[in-house]
Amino acid sequence: MDLYTVRKKLNMGIPLTSIKLRVTDYARVSTDHIEQKRSLQNQVEHFEQYIKENPNWTYIKGYIDKGITGTSDIKRDNFMKMIEDARTNKFDLIVTKEISRFSRNTLDSIKYTRELLSYGVAVLFVNDNINTAMPDSELRLTIMASMAQDEIRRLSERVKFGMNRAIERGEILGNNMLYGYKKDKDRGVLNIVKEEAKVVQKIYELYAIEELTLSEITKILNREEIKTGQNKNWCISTISRMIENPKYKGFYCAKKTEIVDYMTKKIKYFEKDDWILYEDKTRIPPIIEEKLWERANERLIARKKAFTKRKIDKDIYKNRYLYSAKIYCSEHNTVFHRRTFRRNKKDITWVCSEYLKNGKNTCDSPNIRESELDIILKDLIVKLQIDTNDVIPILMNNYKHLEINTGMDERILELEKEIKKIQGKKDKILELNLQGSLSNLEFYDKNNGLNEKLKKLETNLNRLRLEKEKNKNLCNLTQELLNRIKQKTKSKSVWNKIISLLVDHILVTKINHDKNNIELNIFLSYKKNHKLTGEPIMKNSYELKRGYDTKGTKRYKMDYQVNYYCR
Repeated sequence: MDLYTVRKKLNMGIPLTSIKLRVTDYARVSTDHIEQKRSLQNQVEHFEQYIKENPNWTYIKGYIDKGITGTSDIKRDNFMKMIEDARTNKFDLIVTKEISRFSRNTLDSIKYTRELLSYGVAVLFVNDNINTAMPDSELRLTIMASMAQDEIRRLSERVKFGMNRAIERGEILGNNMLYGYKKDKDRGVLNIVKEEAKVVQKIYELYAIEELTLSEITKILNREEIKTGQNKNWCISTISRMIENPKYKGFYCAKKTEIVDYMTKKIKYFEKDDWILYEDKTRIPPIIEEKLWERANERLIARKKAFTKRKIDKDIYKNRYLYSAKIYCSEHNTVFHRRTFRRNKKDITWVCSEYLKNGKNTCDSPNIRESELDIILKDLIVKLQIDTNDVIPILMNNYKHLEINTGMDERILELEKEIKKIQGKKDKILELNLQGSLSNLEFYDKNNGLNEKLKKLETNLNRLRLEKEKNKNLCNLTQELLNRIKQKTKSKSVWNKIISLLVDHILVTKINHDKNNIELNIFLSYKKNHKLTGEPIMKNSYELKRGYDTKGTKRYKMDYQVNYYCR
């Protein structure tokens, strides 16, 4: 549609129905209730007839969204398809019932009508008598959309108020989808569905008495082709929620959740102690005996705690020991695990996890004695302390480079000023547009140009802020490392701290298939002040003895070839 020509005709008093246009319609209802479906059908039939009866208009098949709220447009698939089709010039005008059917969010209403106008597409809100092709439409649209948004806020508050009063009266809330029961709306009670109740009992017995896992129960139900109330396959979360539900033991339960904000739909989940919970076996006949319910839930809680602990332990393991998650098998790229050496409980050995799982046939990586690794790394630290012409200047240069910061703060300040200036320009052109001094088309062109500049500036600003934070963390690490290196103490805690800071990871390789000949490639947590060549910055050889001077044991040599690299 040529917006300029259409506006000119409208200003001359020519009605919209007398202008040749390709016209479509949009209809939406927010629930799947029968009444709403009828309303939707009526909307569709009415607008199709309304468009086809006009000889100047060409009907384009309309867009429908069923059972979707108007507070969010992202989930409205057909609405978003309509926007995309507008972009590709498939129609000139959209006819819809009212603003609340289009969007109940003021910002989205303005956003999408502006976007559609930029594609040359206007929107006619029939009940509100707003045609976005007219210059004064945006002000009226803003007022009406704000009223629609406030209406949904008040509706949300009324629903919340009604639910709270219903809870006070002890009314059973929820729909008719609770497996094992059918809700009698007239009497306000739950009636047991015998076939489904048998499945509920089976689930509790399998879990609490036979002590099967949720996963095992899920597989059994699906293998026996037993379906949920929605005729779907069972999943772990469904069974877990069923076991937790107090209604199955004949208890009234409410106030488990509450919607915090009607726009974002953010849900607040209350702790079990805050639930409204009491026995009501008259209106909620129990399917499960209370003792069996308690037993199942005790097991469920215990297993959840154990699972959470395993997750925490897994995360803690990474920092549990000095060499945790630092030693890797070069053959399989798998981590080494800590084991106590059986002949000497004080010595620790580190073994490839692949070897521990599947045995020597799958991994021939050598085991590493922690005591030998300590000797090698302490020797490295001593060398770093002595060789000040090599390592300490490298670290100091790195630190000074970060300290200088290459004018990063000044650049961030400049970008923030530029962003503020562009935001001021955007406010100014919006004001001019609302006053009528700037046409919508001129506003869109200028606003889109400013948005592109703003996006680039914000991207650069975020990149600089992240880089500054990263440099700050690296700077702190480097300074701490320097302070540790310069300390003249031999305490174990200090040695361990230095090693932890200095060593990023270690790759273990067996040389020439000889279990006594080991290569360690040790990668250090700092960078050299020149281009990386891939060559080690330092090489050392170590000959360490194992075994004991006692009867029945042999002393033998372990040869280590150690290469140090910058990470």
